[in-house]
Amino acid sequence: MISSRQSLRLWRLCCLLGLGLLPLGGMTAGADAEVESTLDWARTVSLSTSVSGVVATVRVEKGQRVRRGQVLLELDDRSLQAEVAAKKAQLKQAENNRDEAARELERTQELYDRTLLSDHDLQLAEIQRDAAEAAFQTVRTALIRAEQNLYYSQIRAPFDAWVLQRRAQPGQTVVVALQAEPLLVLAEAGRMLARGVVSGAETAKFHVGQKARVNVAGKHYDGKVTFVAMEPRAAGKNEYLIEVMFTSGASTLRVGQPATLEF
Repeated sequence: MISSRQSLRLWRLCCLLGLGLLPLGGMTAGADAEVESTLDWARTVSLSTSVSGVVATVRVEKGQRVRRGQVLLELDDRSLQAEVAAKKAQLKQAENNRDEAARELERTQELYDRTLLSDHDLQLAEIQRDAAEAAFQTVRTALIRAEQNLYYSQIRAPFDAWVLQRRAQPGQTVVVALQAEPLLVLAEAGRMLARGVVSGAETAKFHVGQKARVNVAGKHYDGKVTFVAMEPRAAGKNEYLIEVMFTSGASTLRVGQPATLEF
């Protein structure tokens, strides 16, 4: 049985002799195949805030590795803290009013049952109880919104990542309605894609979920095929993209590095 590496050397020799047995991008030896590829990020994300304000602190630099949940940026939250405190006080008052209206309705119901009050008196007590309940719910909703605004005044890492871009500085004003550019751009750490190109005929050899081995700078990583193109990269060219996702672990790999896919 001819190994994959022997097959690759044979293909290169045939190219030198002008035989051109296989198109560039795929090598086969029985059921085995090798595909030259380059590395790319598996996932990137642009982060901003849903709250307008002034940037107080940026805790990361470009090129830094961050952990999931780590605070990366903070707005000046003094006014947001004050809003939360005010809504909590209002909610306490609304709760007291609601409870008192409920007790008043109970007293009115007892007197009504004893025929000491009219239907109109009972209806007024019910209306007051309902109004107090509605006011309580309105303030509670406002408190939830204020607490959310306070939470979103901080930007946290959604996953372990590398900081690709930092576009914010302390003192910078963030206006949500006008902010077009993200404040931070991250790339997921620990997972990467290896992208290769094969001919149309070779695409039949690959399928999503298929196991593959990614060889980068003398190290080997286990991966799976996540994408096999249905259309060529460019019209009129017999070149189809194939992608393999793999876990890079603690290794520091970079976009654009060459890699070899083995199947």
